[in-house]
Parts: sequence; structure tokens; C-alpha cells
Amino acid sequence: MKTATAAAMAALVWSICLAAQAAPLRLPAGKGPVAQGGSVTAAAQGALIRYRGWLVAVDGAVSEERPDVLLTSADAGQAPRLQIGSMRRSLPLWSAFELIKGSTRLRITALPGPEAPALLLDFGEADYRIVILAASIAGPAYPLLAQRFPGADLALLLQDGRRVMLPLGSGRAPVFGEEQAVPYRFAKVKR
Repeated sequence: MKTATAAAMAALVWSICLAAQAAPLRLPAGKGPVAQGGSVTAAAQGALIRYRGWLVAVDGAVSEERPDVLLTSADAGQAPRLQIGSMRRSLPLWSAFELIKGSTRLRITALPGPEAPALLLDFGEADYRIVILAASIAGPAYPLLAQRFPGADLALLLQDGRRVMLPLGSGRAPVFGEEQAVPYRFAKVKR
């Protein structure tokens, strides 16, 4: 009887642990009003992404404000990494990590990229999706990104050692970038 009870308790604890791993991490909401749109500012090989109260720093981009999430692209056979406060985590291929801040969800997924794993940032309920590639790709491959990452609205690419922005599926100018004083602005995409 004791063995059956112990096994049942172990199974219950294990299932609670699994459920806790799947639950999104909640971050405290900001105190100020939340802007409805978003922006991306290129900064050397990184970028700062702002959307509905979120601030995400990619690949060493520096902000005057403390970012909610720090993302590091994959390199030399290592998985992409994320940092939230003191918590650090690798994202193996096909893994996802969900966060909620205020009323906006952010899901970060590691996907196969052309040469190294890419990151897909999915804001809200299909609000806006940004794919971040870790390696440079040739200009002729740009049109293939919308097929490779269906549903992505914007790609952050590496070109000549700096981040550039490529709107996907919008018919807009092909590449924005360099270090900009004025960020690339975007709004929720209706799907």
C-alpha cells in the first residue's frame, strides 16, 4: 500500500513539475501607458525591439532602459540563448519559451535557419512576428524567407556585419537597416 501511495505521489509531483515548465513566465506590467505599435532599432549586429510594453535586446544591443529579455543568436554549434533577469536558458531547436507582460504574450521559438538556428518572436495573439537570423544570407535568398518562415512579418538579417530589417510579404522596400537614428515602426497585422 505504501509503495502504491508513494508511486502516486511521485507521479503527481512529476505532472505538476511538467505543468509548471509549460506555463508561461509572468513579468510585472509596466506602470506607464502601453503604446499600440512597435519599433525595431538596429544597433551594429544587434537590435532593440519594442512592442506593447516589451523591450527585447538582441545580440548585445544596449538600451538606456533595462530590457525585459536579452536574446543571443546561435553560433558555433550552440543554441540561441535568452536571459530574463538572472535566469538564463538555452533554446534547442523546436523549443519555445512563453512570457506574459501585462496583457501581451511573447513566445520565443528556436527554428532551423539557413545555416544556424533562427529565433521567431511571436507577440500577442498573432499580432506581429519577427524572425531573427543568426547568419548572413545572400540577397537572392531574401524572397525565400517568407516561405521558410510562414507568418513572419519582419526578418532581422545580418548583412556586412550589421543588422538590417526586411519586411516580409508586404511589398515594401526590400531592406532597411544600418544603424538608424529613426527606428523602423510597425503595427499589429490583421490575419
